[in-house]
Amino acid sequence: MNTTSLPTGNLLLNKQNKDYHHKLAKLERVQEIIDDFTLENSKEVEINAKLAVIYAGEQGAIPKIVQDFVDLAQEFFEVALVDLELLENFSGSFGGFNAKLNNEEIIEFAQAVLFVCEEELLRFRGVYNVADFKNPESLLEKLKKNIGIYSYKEIIGYQENLCQYHHRRERHCTRCANVCPTFGVDNNDDLMELVFSPIDCIACGACVGVCPTNCLEYEELPKESLGEIIEQYKGQRIFLCNTQDYRILASQNKNLPSDFLPLVLPSLLILNENDLLSMVQMSGNALVVYTQNLSAPMEFLNHITQQIHQQNFIFAVQQVEFLSQLELPRIESYFYQNRYNKPYRESFAQRLQYMVKDKDYGLAKSVPATQSRKDSVFYGEIKVNTQKCTLCLSCVGACNVNAIFARSDDFSLRFNASFCTTCGYCVASCPEDAMELHKEGIMLNPDFFRSQELAKDEPFLCVECGKVFSTKKSIEKVLLMIGDSFAKDIKKFRTIQCCPDCKVKVMLDTTNVIAQEREADVR
Repeated sequence: MNTTSLPTGNLLLNKQNKDYHHKLAKLERVQEIIDDFTLENSKEVEINAKLAVIYAGEQGAIPKIVQDFVDLAQEFFEVALVDLELLENFSGSFGGFNAKLNNEEIIEFAQAVLFVCEEELLRFRGVYNVADFKNPESLLEKLKKNIGIYSYKEIIGYQENLCQYHHRRERHCTRCANVCPTFGVDNNDDLMELVFSPIDCIACGACVGVCPTNCLEYEELPKESLGEIIEQYKGQRIFLCNTQDYRILASQNKNLPSDFLPLVLPSLLILNENDLLSMVQMSGNALVVYTQNLSAPMEFLNHITQQIHQQNFIFAVQQVEFLSQLELPRIESYFYQNRYNKPYRESFAQRLQYMVKDKDYGLAKSVPATQSRKDSVFYGEIKVNTQKCTLCLSCVGACNVNAIFARSDDFSLRFNASFCTTCGYCVASCPEDAMELHKEGIMLNPDFFRSQELAKDEPFLCVECGKVFSTKKSIEKVLLMIGDSFAKDIKKFRTIQCCPDCKVKVMLDTTNVIAQEREADVR
């Protein structure tokens, strides 16, 4: 069989194992699913030979190391020198950069080399730090290879209606932009919109993994197709790694123990806690990940299994040889179908409820970002001061994941903590300053996954027709605020206590008002 037609992951299988062909058939099915979503190169940009060299000079002098590099580069490039002190603005993208100087001069170039440490500039594709290369010649080779037509894909899909940043009054979620190592995704706080730059995207998928509402999708491996792939690992021990590490392991002729089946994904950063728990519950086994450090969702899942099973279910390994020495725990299988048309936390809640059942396992703590890892996982609860809350429902309108909702049958405000993304927009939207957000983590007991009453009020009946149109507290608040100013105008005062239909009638019915005034005089 031609090895070039074999599925990704096959080189980690030992051909001598008796179930080799069975495992190979599973990998072939996985490959078919992945191939169905492979994107063609959709965009192109021409990279010309214009190069900017950015440096920090002293009193306008060009450092010798910079001049030596420029002398080498000028054989292949049209070089423009830019003193960092004169640089006012740096904009554009790979192939079409602009540097505006403080003397209003604008320099156009396709690539740039930094002889200074400017982390923000290094987020652009096509901008290189000279310190990252062994010598000037290797840097020049990299720059020369880029000249010509550069093709790239639009890997990240976006649904703005699900986004917890798009067109909100305040910024409460830019997790995707915070974890992006480039300018693949950024946030514009003036417009309250995400800004995507496919040419800068390195397809790491970190933005997808941290998005709490499924508004971002990794187009070459959508969540629904990932679910189909995970189904192929029913009852298998999974060895999870990314494509780059797989190639390294394959070049080293590494083989997995016979009881492992490789799962090779473009990037592990696309995985959230629900994806990982799906793998564990579908396989019925702990998950082995070829990585140096676990991601925040992986750590969070271990927080959960430590509370419930007193052991981790996600293991990081850096050497395949150690796999045979691992004693991996098993878990009860659960073949629940994820709800891909809803925020993933609803599916995660279903999976956790199956683990918790009717017991109380305490708190599984949230995982904050660290200096070395930008991703995080937060769960928590909302508390409401019932004395302040008027059930105006501003918080309900602010929540786009249905964690907060109102019941019309009993005039209660309710909250399902397991759906909450802890964005805090409801807290900021509350006009009474009656809400508090706590982000400690998940309480592993049945109540956490059920809606809880936050506040409740009595219905207020229209004084004209008797129809319910508001809550008692909200009307009391309005009367408190403007009642005194309306006290001398019986018509206006009465409209406060009327439904919209009767409000108009009262305002236009002068006979009724005169009768009310006479009745007031008699009293």
